[in-house]
Amino acid sequence: MFLTIAVVLFAGSAFAQDMTQATELYQKATEAYQAGNELEAVAGFKEALKIANEAGEDGVQMVEECKNMIPQILMAAAGKSVAAKDYSKAEEIYTEAYTLAKEYGNESVAENAQTKLAQVALQGGADALNSGKFDEAVSHFKKAIEKDGNNATAYLYLGMAQGKLNKIDEAEAALLKAKELGNDKAATVLSQTLVSSANEALKANKLNDAIAIAEKALALGANPTASQIAGMAAYKAKSWAKAANHLKNAPASAQTNYIAASCFENAGNKAQACVFYKKVLNDAKFGPTAKQKIAKLGC
Repeated sequence: MFLTIAVVLFAGSAFAQDMTQATELYQKATEAYQAGNELEAVAGFKEALKIANEAGEDGVQMVEECKNMIPQILMAAAGKSVAAKDYSKAEEIYTEAYTLAKEYGNESVAENAQTKLAQVALQGGADALNSGKFDEAVSHFKKAIEKDGNNATAYLYLGMAQGKLNKIDEAEAALLKAKELGNDKAATVLSQTLVSSANEALKANKLNDAIAIAEKALALGANPTASQIAGMAAYKAKSWAKAANHLKNAPASAQTNYIAASCFENAGNKAQACVFYKKVLNDAKFGPTAKQKIAKLGC
């Protein structure tokens, strides 16, 4: 009996010493936190937690307090990294906050950390996009979507970045998803992206690509610039009827009207050819030829 009592007393004394050490660590961690040294505070609370956890019932209250404090302090530290635009560090800290909050059963902090991870990726992507770092931007926006698959803004910006990289199919898919999720700007951005890509294809003399991409833009709604690009590409490809039908909806100019008239004539549409030739009769450059055409067609 004496030996048993001695062992119990010794164990109790050891636990008391452990909790004294844990209390000191807890106090230092609190002071570090109050001084704005969040990561130092987290390290201290982790040490206090470990010791208090080993102390059994004597450490229960401190264990709970540490588990409550650590994820929240990590959230504050991550916020500072965001403010400093150190997005990789912020992502690292938010991830740790999420992991520990889940482990400690703090679902509200875990949910907040998950949301913040998506926001950090979105903000990092926006900065990269504005700086012309399009590959980096795509990487950030994809991370944002991994964290929040219903983030319409992330899909919008992803589509914009992919459009800048001339990855038109990927851009179209992302922007259509943004539109599906209710982003009002998505259709406009998609149209602009397609028009820009179609124009680049026309410049590169990739006529079929230019027509196809411009017609995708037109499927979203009337777009005079897309009509101009599709019409000129079709004109160069000698696809007269297609060229004429697009050019009649292009921005009006003497040159465009004359080319449209020529395309209608080559397509065998005499009536429309006459309409468009008459539009340029008073133009110094195209008027004389248009007058001859009108006479020839018997308008």
